[in-house]
Amino acid sequence: MADFDSNTIYILDSYGLIYRCYFAFISRPLTNASGENVSALFGFFRNFHYILKHYAPKHIFAAMDSKTKTFRHEMYEQYKATRNKTPEDLHAQIPWIEDVLSALGIPVLQCDGYEADDVIATVARKCAENGRTCRILSGDKDLMQLVDDTTQILKPENGSTWKVTGADGVEAEWGVRPEQLLDLLSLYGDTADNIPGVYGIGAKTAAKLLSQYKTLDGIYEHIEEIKGAMKQKLIDGKENAYFSQKLVRLCNTVPCPDIDAALKAEPLVLHYAAAAERLKFYGISAVSKQYAELAVEHGETVFTDGELFGSNTGAGGTEENAAVLPHADAFTQSASSQHLSAQQNLPPLVKNSGEYTSITTRAALHSFIDEVLSSEEKTVAFDCETDSLDTINARIAGFSLCHKPGTAVYIPLFTNNLFGSNELIPKDEAFSELLRLFENPDVTVVLHNGKFDYKVLRSNGMTFRNNKPDCTLADTMIAAWILTPDRMGKNAYSLEWLAENMLRLSGTEFSEIVPKGMTFADIELEKAVPYAAEDADFTLQLWSLFKKKLAEENLLALFSDTEMKLMPVLAEMELDGIHLDAQTLYDYNTELTTGIEDSENEIYKTVGHTFNIASPKQLQTVLFEERHLKPGKKTKRGYSTDTSVLEELAFYDPIPKMILEFREMTKLQSTYVETLPEMCDKNGRIHTDFVQTGTATGRLSCRDPNLQNIPVRNEAGRRIRSAFTAPEGKVLVSADYAQIELVILAHLSGDENMCRAFTEGTDVHKATAALIFGVEPENVTQEMRRTAKIINFGVIYGMSAFRLANDLGISRTKAAEFIENYFNTYSSINTFITETIRKAEEKGYVETLFGRKRPIAGINSKNRLEKSGAERIAVNTPVQGSAADIVKKAMLDVDEALSKEKNGARLLLQVHDELILECPDNPETIEKTIALVKDKMENAVKLSVPLRVSIEYGKNWGEFH
Repeated sequence: MADFDSNTIYILDSYGLIYRCYFAFISRPLTNASGENVSALFGFFRNFHYILKHYAPKHIFAAMDSKTKTFRHEMYEQYKATRNKTPEDLHAQIPWIEDVLSALGIPVLQCDGYEADDVIATVARKCAENGRTCRILSGDKDLMQLVDDTTQILKPENGSTWKVTGADGVEAEWGVRPEQLLDLLSLYGDTADNIPGVYGIGAKTAAKLLSQYKTLDGIYEHIEEIKGAMKQKLIDGKENAYFSQKLVRLCNTVPCPDIDAALKAEPLVLHYAAAAERLKFYGISAVSKQYAELAVEHGETVFTDGELFGSNTGAGGTEENAAVLPHADAFTQSASSQHLSAQQNLPPLVKNSGEYTSITTRAALHSFIDEVLSSEEKTVAFDCETDSLDTINARIAGFSLCHKPGTAVYIPLFTNNLFGSNELIPKDEAFSELLRLFENPDVTVVLHNGKFDYKVLRSNGMTFRNNKPDCTLADTMIAAWILTPDRMGKNAYSLEWLAENMLRLSGTEFSEIVPKGMTFADIELEKAVPYAAEDADFTLQLWSLFKKKLAEENLLALFSDTEMKLMPVLAEMELDGIHLDAQTLYDYNTELTTGIEDSENEIYKTVGHTFNIASPKQLQTVLFEERHLKPGKKTKRGYSTDTSVLEELAFYDPIPKMILEFREMTKLQSTYVETLPEMCDKNGRIHTDFVQTGTATGRLSCRDPNLQNIPVRNEAGRRIRSAFTAPEGKVLVSADYAQIELVILAHLSGDENMCRAFTEGTDVHKATAALIFGVEPENVTQEMRRTAKIINFGVIYGMSAFRLANDLGISRTKAAEFIENYFNTYSSINTFITETIRKAEEKGYVETLFGRKRPIAGINSKNRLEKSGAERIAVNTPVQGSAADIVKKAMLDVDEALSKEKNGARLLLQVHDELILECPDNPETIEKTIALVKDKMENAVKLSVPLRVSIEYGKNWGEFH
């Protein structure tokens, strides 16, 4: 491996960074005092500052795309044709960025007819030929094909940090070596650039093929060895694959004299003060200040506002930084007020280092816990390490503890590497010591993603004397979510992200210490200790921040009394699981397979020929060319054939409805009928994973499997639910809130007509129909009730006249009339909606009955579409979020009551507004359990209108409702 040193060439993929920064703030654009969008300018130079500060490159250049069409456009007229036009407010910032680069003294490399990627490829080649190393600053996958011994990628990470990626990193991300990436992309294609690839071949499949056959040529040389549908896809897509290869392959012979001159140039002398001045001119003073500080560090004199700026206070020395932690504005600024002025001058990201040691004797562990118990706060962070992510079957390799920031210990319990079992603390002894913490009501145990740790402890034999811990539990992942509930994505609240953005500490990644194919139990103790202990250290430091923020935002009660008490309840529900009768699904699968085949044949018969129903392209041909249906919205791959389009087309032709039915059957088969039996444990039980941090409203979601998406009101859904059964000697009990969201809407709005309907226990949809249609309740028809029901629930989600017209199959004028009549009838609901939107505009957020807050991005946007969407969220959240809070409170009350009752009944599932319990099949026990559950759920919270719960019991879930 060549050295990456002061002679290394750094080259920036400029447009990649520009676009990334612009769209990072798309929902909350950053503006200067003149109201101009400066998101790209701000993000570009904040990132560039990080590079200059942390890598101090002596040779750095910015590559730009050609301002004319490139050779790829000549090869393929549709190249990048599906891309949306560059937004005007982004396009306006490009000359500003070029201006600041020029002031800073960064050479720009650009060549007509070639993309920046080609310029970068040429630089990389010339570096290698001249014995120099090259680092490419980009997140573009296309450039990863250039990685080798002399070329690395610096990829942008969260915030403004960048991470070095070599050949191993490319392989970890894509499953192939860098030299194979060209062929992978040739098979996979690229929708962003409109590169076709081979239809039906995804990245994982392409990687698998290349792992076996090495190259694209190798795949086609051995095509006869490939079986089934994949072989046919490859044969059909061969021409596209090789054409895509030509488009994806980078040109490394760009005829640009500036490249040669740049490579021969002396180390750059950058003009930080000039850049700071230009940045200030464009109205981004926070970033301007960063460059002014660099100027001072490099001996330049800087004037700002007529005064000499000459003190370098460092990362945390300013009053501004002392008062606000890095990125803390994300936790305190409302959506409506977050703009450029709210951004802080972030301290640099630093590599974490702490005092981390191991404990391998019970006496030492006892002494450490004595220290925790004798401390004033009695707060300790806990994190466990395992040999698997399967919490039911994972073995706990060890755990870490931290009660002082910057110091932590790791206690290994088993390892495949260094020690025998006689040299470590026996697990039972270690657990006995841990129980001194978990069973002490004066102690606070802090975790991150604590449900995982809790389940691992329980699965490995830990039991609590009162069934659940007596200590106070605090989960920093849940705390972060409560403070910023709109962050979505796989790593939205990961410990790594929070440490980097809140603590500005960069930790050790799992992949750095555990080689592929090995587990944590396989690595040396010297590597295990700092990694594991660091997690506990980060967790404790984050808790010190979040505890204060939760209190400041009046969210501590919601966090402690609802979410943290719910965590062990959910964990126990997941550990228990629910029994599945696999044979029921095997039988249904036989019927479903026949139904799918019949549906397929009926479609072919009606169309007049066979085709691939799953192919959007072929379906487009059938619908829009052969059957002459009017196409709707257009996508990158042609006219859309998604559900909303097909539902509309079904009014004019039978085929769309048949396609929808076919899709529903195949989805049910693949998602549930064939999959669920494979997810059962040895006892025939399925263990779903409840996610507390998965929604912005506070509702629970679930995964692996997602039981909330099983259809509710049709026969297919009932058949799948009927496979969830009570084992011998038990029954299932279903307790379902009746129209809880409408009850909350009635309570929040105080509308007399709706409150009366719920108080009197009448059919609220029938009562609504009678009022808006002006008839007596006994004269309400089923169609009238259906209309009223759709409007009742539609109001919560901001239903428009257009949507109501589609749902009811009526004219938009008639739909508007219905909505007007509705709000005339329920005038207080209209007032509630108006007032909720007004408060959201004023505060930037909305609240639930339990005080849960949700920022409303775009509520003050001038974009009509964005604002209307924000208004729908503002109205829906207090209703749906309050319903979620009430269900959670009910779960806690029911669980507590069942624990005291000790009659063998237990909570198993929570799906939407329904609780599923397992109960001994004994008439007296069933009766008492039903009475207990009904009482706790209906009295979970006192509203101005009564909460009502319907309860049923039976041998399977499909019997209910």
